[in-house]
Amino acid sequence: MTEKRQNQQIQKQEEMKPAQPEAVWQEYDEDEISLGDLFSTIWRARGRIAVYTLAAGLVILAIIVGVYFFQEKEYVVKQEFRLEFTGADQNKYPNGLQFSTADILSTEVLDKVYRQNDLGKYMKFSDFKAGLAVFQMNDRLRLLEFEYSQRFSEKNLSMENRQRLEQEFLEKKKALMVPVYSLTFIQGGRAGSIPDNVAAKVLQDILREWSVFAERVKGANKFQLELVSPNVLKKEDIEAEDYLVATDILRVMTQRVSKDLEALAGLPGAMVVRVGDQGISLSDLRYRLQDLERFKLNPLLGLIRQTAVSKHPEFTLGYLQNQIFDLKLKTEQAAANVAIYENSLNQYIQKSRGSGLSPAQGEGMPGPSSQQGMFSNVPAMIPQFGESFLDSLVQMAQENSDAMFRQNITKNVIDVGLEKVELEFQARFYEDMWTKINLQINGEQAKSDNDAAFLTLAAERIEKTQQEIFDGLMNSIKDLNLLYDSLSRSSLNPDAVLYSVTSPALFSVEKPVSAKRLVMFAVLGMFLCVGVILLTVLVKGSGRGRERTA
Repeated sequence: MTEKRQNQQIQKQEEMKPAQPEAVWQEYDEDEISLGDLFSTIWRARGRIAVYTLAAGLVILAIIVGVYFFQEKEYVVKQEFRLEFTGADQNKYPNGLQFSTADILSTEVLDKVYRQNDLGKYMKFSDFKAGLAVFQMNDRLRLLEFEYSQRFSEKNLSMENRQRLEQEFLEKKKALMVPVYSLTFIQGGRAGSIPDNVAAKVLQDILREWSVFAERVKGANKFQLELVSPNVLKKEDIEAEDYLVATDILRVMTQRVSKDLEALAGLPGAMVVRVGDQGISLSDLRYRLQDLERFKLNPLLGLIRQTAVSKHPEFTLGYLQNQIFDLKLKTEQAAANVAIYENSLNQYIQKSRGSGLSPAQGEGMPGPSSQQGMFSNVPAMIPQFGESFLDSLVQMAQENSDAMFRQNITKNVIDVGLEKVELEFQARFYEDMWTKINLQINGEQAKSDNDAAFLTLAAERIEKTQQEIFDGLMNSIKDLNLLYDSLSRSSLNPDAVLYSVTSPALFSVEKPVSAKRLVMFAVLGMFLCVGVILLTVLVKGSGRGRERTA
């Protein structure tokens, strides 16, 4: 028993002993990946690798050749053109609206061209629209950027030379900023039956219809100015209204035309341009309206006020009362707006005083330092760098925004105040007319002044004068729009030319995937196949080596 126990203890001690270093290194060597083994595995399988690689190359070559020769051809038509209007280099129409190449391919333009050329027998409209594109072309600009990027990268370039190169680059870039585009039409195999002459005409029609669209919808060759047109007033409307109402309509229309004349006078060249066979100028229109108002419109209102002649007196009084009521409401609103602006300005000034500004600064008045000589302010204009300098910058920014805010509030107060004065003047005009006509209708004036013969003559005179005023206004409105069109053509874009064709249409047959791109795909495919083949060979070689070891 004692020997048996001793043997068991010895066996346990043997089991508890650490593994021998030789066994550990042997196990480590079995798990380690040797580069020599990898190369030897690849070398032993070099024949199979070559065969697999050749087979993969043949398969890829067959696929590439098949894709290249059996892919559907594309019939491409290109029409180069240059934008000629002012602001094209900034992507803006002459009137300041934003320009985009999407305007050229808008649905309205393409639909009109599609129907004009009867393209429905060749393709659907969706295919026609999908095959069109506009590309910008400027290879010289890219070459210029590449050239100067090399010159800017020089290490020994001084600051003076760099500034000179930058100025030179900007000048040359501005000279090369020519907006040249290419309108491209790509047709697939099933749509390639369109004759070349029809395809070329379609592209030219697109450009032509776009220019019409830009002129009619975008107003590309016209200033952004809203002017009254002859369509706002009809002769039948004047004849259907009562004498006072019709005359008041003519008075308001005269004021609108006068305002449009003043707006037109602010355009460049407005004072010298002349239109029509008689050479009518802007000053001629202004004097014509002034004479029309002074010698026809105002006397006509006086005659209506004196005689109180009316087709429907009750309706006339109701019209005047409604105008007086509406003007009083607007006057009260204007007064309330003035009070709001003034209260806002006062509260802002009080808060400015409480925030640490001096009273003079809070009230927008110059402080004592500003009343000193100009040279005495020089030290204050050159603060030292530090916290005081930053505080001065912050204070200057606050004072600048403070002045702008007070200026805006003051301008609003002035504008609303002027509007209130105008409303009060119109209200007094309608009140006076209502009082006089009401007295005439109620018979408070002597009947001898209102005999039937005089009223008949007054009515005839009123109708004749209204017709003369209407004709004068219509002629003035037409001449006003002629002046506007002439100024737009001469100042924005002469002869309404938006584009010019730089070369005839170019025809070509292309493949959707070019040969260069297919070669690139073939090279990438070969790299991928070789990597998969090598990985497969190494995995199989590693498995066999372990089996032999076992």
